[in-house]
Amino acid sequence: MKTTWIFRDYKKGDEIQIVDLFERVFGKKMTLDFWKWRFVENPFGEGIIKLLFDNNLLIGHYAVIPMVVQVKNTSTPAAFSMTTMTHPDYQGQGIFTYLAKETYSEAQKRGFKFVYGFPNQNSYYRFIKKLGWMDFGKMTVLYKDFKEGIHFSIRGANNIYEIKKFTDDIDSLWKKVRQNYQVVVPRTKEFLNWRFINNPEINYKIFSINNDKELLGYIIVKIYKGTKETLGHIVDILSVDEKVAEELLQASYNYFSGNGIQKISCWMQNPYFYSKLMEEEGFVRKIPDLETYFGVKILSENNNVFKEVEYFNNWYLTMGDSDVF
Repeated sequence: MKTTWIFRDYKKGDEIQIVDLFERVFGKKMTLDFWKWRFVENPFGEGIIKLLFDNNLLIGHYAVIPMVVQVKNTSTPAAFSMTTMTHPDYQGQGIFTYLAKETYSEAQKRGFKFVYGFPNQNSYYRFIKKLGWMDFGKMTVLYKDFKEGIHFSIRGANNIYEIKKFTDDIDSLWKKVRQNYQVVVPRTKEFLNWRFINNPEINYKIFSINNDKELLGYIIVKIYKGTKETLGHIVDILSVDEKVAEELLQASYNYFSGNGIQKISCWMQNPYFYSKLMEEEGFVRKIPDLETYFGVKILSENNNVFKEVEYFNNWYLTMGDSDVF
C-alpha cells in the first residue's frame, strides 16, 4: 500500500463518505436511512465494513452482513457479500482484493462458515479468479407475459389477506415446511419483517393465504419501474403445497393486472415445485439483460461439513435473497 493510504474498520460517521462513494461509483444515490437499515439494523448483527483512505479521502469499501443460513436443518452463521466499491481514480491497484481478503479473515475469526452473494458482471471475474469463490454462473429469470386488463379468478376456498407485518404464524409455517429446503435463509418473522416490512425505500405488497386455523403461505411482490418498461416482480413465495402456491400466484396476477402490469418475473430454481408450477402457468426461463451471478466462498476449514452449499440446486433463492430487488 502507498504511504498515504490508511486501512481501517468502519467508524460511526463514515457512512457519509460511504454513500458519497456509492453515488460516485454507481451513479445513483444511497440514502443514509437505507444504509442504516441494511448495515446497522440487520437482526443478525452489524456488518463487517473494511475501508481504505488516501489521507482523508475514502477510496475503497467492502462489506458483508451477518446472516443465518439453514444447511440441512442446521442454523449456520454465514456472511452475505454486499457493496464493493473502488474510487474511479484508484482502479487497478488491488484495492478490491485487499479489502475483500481482510473482510474474509475477520469473518472467519467471527465464526462465519461461508460467504455468499450475487456479484454483477463488473465484479464477477475478481470474485472467481482472485478471491477463490465457487462459480454457480448466471441467475436465470422466469418471465410471464399477459395482456393488460385481463383479470384472474382465485381458485380455492382459502382466505387471502394483505399482510402489513409478519407475526408468530409465519414461524409456525416455517417450522412446518423447513425440511423441504436444503440451503436457505430461514423465512422467519425476524428476517421477513426486517427484509420487507422495515425496508425504508421499497414498497412491497404481501399476500397471505389462511384457512380457519393457520397460515398456509405468502407471496411478496413489487412493481419495478425501469428505464425501458415497468415489470412486476415476484420477490418471494412460500407455501405448504402446490395448490396453495397456485392460489398465491393467482393473487399476484390480480394485483399486477389491476395495476396495468403486462410482464412479471421472478427467480426460482428448477428443483422446487414452484418452478414446475410457474412453467405450467406460462412462465419462460431466460437470462435477463441485467446479468447477475451467484457464488459462494467456504471459510470453514472442514469443507465436508458444508458440501451442501457447494451445489447450486440445493439453494432456495428468490429475488428477496438479493440486495438489489
